[in-house]
Amino acid sequence: MSFAAVVVSYNRLDFLKKCLTALESQTEPLDEIIVVENGSTDGSPDYIRDNHPNITLFETGKNLGGAGGFAWGLDIAMAKGHEAAWLMDDDAEPELDAFAPLKEAYLRIEPKPSVLASLVTHGRDVFNTRNPPVITADAKRHMDANALGGVAIDTATFVGVLVNLDLARQTHLPFVDFFIWIDDSEYTHRLSRKALAMTVPASMVNHPVAKGTTADMGARLYYHIRNSLWYLREKDVDRNAKLIGLAGLAVQTLEQAVKAENKAGWVSASSRGWLHGLVRRPTRIMPGGLVATLPAEQLKAIGL
Repeated sequence: MSFAAVVVSYNRLDFLKKCLTALESQTEPLDEIIVVENGSTDGSPDYIRDNHPNITLFETGKNLGGAGGFAWGLDIAMAKGHEAAWLMDDDAEPELDAFAPLKEAYLRIEPKPSVLASLVTHGRDVFNTRNPPVITADAKRHMDANALGGVAIDTATFVGVLVNLDLARQTHLPFVDFFIWIDDSEYTHRLSRKALAMTVPASMVNHPVAKGTTADMGARLYYHIRNSLWYLREKDVDRNAKLIGLAGLAVQTLEQAVKAENKAGWVSASSRGWLHGLVRRPTRIMPGGLVATLPAEQLKAIGL
């Protein structure tokens, strides 16, 4: 049974250095660290090659966003036969004892959980309010998780999420088309329908405090609206829950109109987001579908 970390990196070398150092210094060693390098121009690929020769480096050649990066990382981890993959962005910095409780819980729980999420912090023992998991409303799952020392969840962010790859092989990869935002919620929600998903509070991963959806999103509002609509359309919930979600998104869209410094930009981002979210659909790619596109020399470079 082997465990890999998957890090998606793009032009944040200072953060990446801390992330990789923390991963290589875990009290419970990982079997492999895979970095998906999303076309950085800040010297990140050379830094990894020169300073972390034991890390598996995969270069996409262009910025695929977090969604594309994690899809590639998961596909590589599955192709290499790992049991589970611990996912995080390059600006995550795990506490040095963060992986140990995740692995212990994963090995102990039967049947195996779908997702075990680290507690996202802003300094040890300081809860990061901008990266909360979505707590489940399922009372039975709460009882099961409580007995195991965890908190039952429906979704989590890609900031220290241990994914059961056996279950991941039964569904499609994260939607590459999401590019940024909400890809993690959609993917972890999909997995959480298959088996228990829970946060393990003893595992802490530090992360900068994000602006969230209350600040002016600018051009990124397009991704927030489009991806939220795609998520609602894909989500396995009842009609009323979807209607509530739509109403909430409409309110957020109007709130962004008030906060937007560039009103013309708001009109463009919001109108395109609603149109594409309602008319288009993201493409499903099953496990193995990305790795199968690689030439032999690139497969060899990542140990496949």
